[in-house]
Amino acid sequence: MPKACPLAYSARTPCIEQHMLLLRLRPMLCTARVARPLLSLTFSADSSLATKASIRALHSASSLALRFTAPAERKYQPGPQQRRPRHLRASRSLRPPAASVAAVPADPQQQGEQQQGNMQPAAKKQRLDGQTGGQQQQQQKKRKKPPSPEMQARMVIHQAAKANDLAAALAAFDQAKADGLHLSADLYVSLLYLCGGGDGWEQHLQRNHAGGAAADAAAAGQGQGDQQQHTQQEQQQEQQREPAGAADGNGTAEAGGGAAAAAAPPAAGQAGGQAAEGSAPAAGAQPAAQQPQPDAAERLRRAEELFAEMKASDGKLTLNEMCFTALARLAAQRGDADRAFELAQEMVAQGIDPKLRSFTPALIAYAEQGSSDKAFEVDAAIAEQQLDLTEAEFSRLLQAATAGHSWERAASVLRRIGLELTVLQPETLARVRALFASPAAALATGATGGGWEVEPTTVSPTGQCSSCGGQLKALDLSAEEMRTFAEGIAAIAERQEKRPNDFQQFKEWLERHGPFGAVIDGANVALFGQNFESGGFSFGQIKAVMNHLASRHPDLKPLLMLHVGRTKAPQARAPAAQELLRQLTEAGSFYATPAGSNDDWYWIYASVTAGERGLLVSNDEMRDHIFQLLAPKYFLKWKQRHQAKYRFSTAGLELDYPAPYTTCVQELDCGSWVFPGADGSWLCAKRAAPQAAAGQEAAA
Repeated sequence: MPKACPLAYSARTPCIEQHMLLLRLRPMLCTARVARPLLSLTFSADSSLATKASIRALHSASSLALRFTAPAERKYQPGPQQRRPRHLRASRSLRPPAASVAAVPADPQQQGEQQQGNMQPAAKKQRLDGQTGGQQQQQQKKRKKPPSPEMQARMVIHQAAKANDLAAALAAFDQAKADGLHLSADLYVSLLYLCGGGDGWEQHLQRNHAGGAAADAAAAGQGQGDQQQHTQQEQQQEQQREPAGAADGNGTAEAGGGAAAAAAPPAAGQAGGQAAEGSAPAAGAQPAAQQPQPDAAERLRRAEELFAEMKASDGKLTLNEMCFTALARLAAQRGDADRAFELAQEMVAQGIDPKLRSFTPALIAYAEQGSSDKAFEVDAAIAEQQLDLTEAEFSRLLQAATAGHSWERAASVLRRIGLELTVLQPETLARVRALFASPAAALATGATGGGWEVEPTTVSPTGQCSSCGGQLKALDLSAEEMRTFAEGIAAIAERQEKRPNDFQQFKEWLERHGPFGAVIDGANVALFGQNFESGGFSFGQIKAVMNHLASRHPDLKPLLMLHVGRTKAPQARAPAAQELLRQLTEAGSFYATPAGSNDDWYWIYASVTAGERGLLVSNDEMRDHIFQLLAPKYFLKWKQRHQAKYRFSTAGLELDYPAPYTTCVQELDCGSWVFPGADGSWLCAKRAAPQAAAGQEAAA
């Protein structure tokens, strides 16, 4: 049993010696088993406050009674927000195990507990009472103020707009106006959007043109969930096509008409977050039944009132593109295509940049009415604004051409579709069938007559149509289109990258060392087929691709692209990998994309700048969101003609080169037309023999 060991402790003892003293006492304190004071500390009357606090800390940590021989001094009690200095805090390592220390006399223990309580900061005292530090911080946070009446009205209107509930939105708007609340312009835009039909405005238009009870029931019975899902898809298409204009070289591309054109305005899109935060329904509550929606006349009246109020606000409520588009949709729904076209032209005259959806109501209304000439006037106005059509607008032009009497106009639409689209949806293929059965298509046969036969067909691997025997061609981008496409990629990459100068430096490097005939997506090649336990980043597969290109295509200068992080990985330190990278670097055929960059922009830009002979070696399907920013009319066709996929087998490396033909609408040398479907099917329109045409007329 250790004996008492009085120690002299002076205020002049350095801090390092204090620390050494505590370490010296640690073995004795941890093995103490006596129930009487074991340690006696004495210090002079001129000891500093820090020295006395250190001794009290030792007292609290040891849970043993200590005898102090010193004058009484002021106790150290930190304030509620004050914390003891680090060198004064009791070390947890000095605390003896609970089972190894016997109980001490009552009086010394009570004295120690009292001193321990005095030494604890305020936060620690609260935690000892059962509260955690996080709870204490939450209690100290300032409570949020309740939303203002204007904010409450805003949340209600946005929530109704999100649910496509025009009646509820108008009721909240009218109540806010009656209460004298100030409402911002985005609320007016949201209401105009809903008055125009919201995400189902084309259904209102087709219902009005059909005029049948079945159409009314179908439109009224559409589920609210389907409407919200449809709106989200349209908003996604709108966001994807917005930056596509950079790749088109005009910067004004926008989501088109048809179902894809009814994208919600930004105000309606923001409604969800604000409403969800301020007015979330209680758990288990049943959704409120939707009120009866206003009819077409009431929607038109309210939209005109909102538009007039914004126009008379002296600039306080700014009119934007959606305000005019909503009125144009209402005009198209009631069959007034001329008014819908006038609103789009008025918007342009006022200096407001139009979108494709601004002209879509007039185009659809004219096509439904069979006004072919007027529909192509709208098409000319869209081209004047340098807006690119989507498949929905091309489909409507086919509908308008079917009602016309000009085959040249119809054929020009088909050729434009072949240049800007690849595969067609079933609705568009149905309108293709109707076009070739129209009087305009009959004019194409001239004096020979015979009409057209439209039937399903297949295309051989070499590009031959089984129906007409014609040969499909390999159609690529022109030199000007390649240049425009490359400039668009660079513009988007510099805007998307964290450090735009990195991509600018790559462009300068490419000008010095390029162009490269074959660009290898190194990460895609090295990780191919490595999803097994011992798999990893394989530089051996990269070397196999490089050797294959060198033997089969010695005229194509290769370029290997890897992220800089791959060059610092353990696999890159292998001697074979080091030798491969050294050889490619010396030959100017290797580029490491910098940290924080997206290497996809680098290798696709290098491939496009290679021109018509450029080849991209990658199995990447390029379906990520970044590729959706590119102009479809350039990207999809370029991808068909310049991507070479690969596979590793027991026989070695095999490359699948681009097909000898391009999958798109084509007019063949034999006079037939072929149309690829989105489901992989093909349609062939060929000239019918005069005898077959006569038989068809007789049967009719």
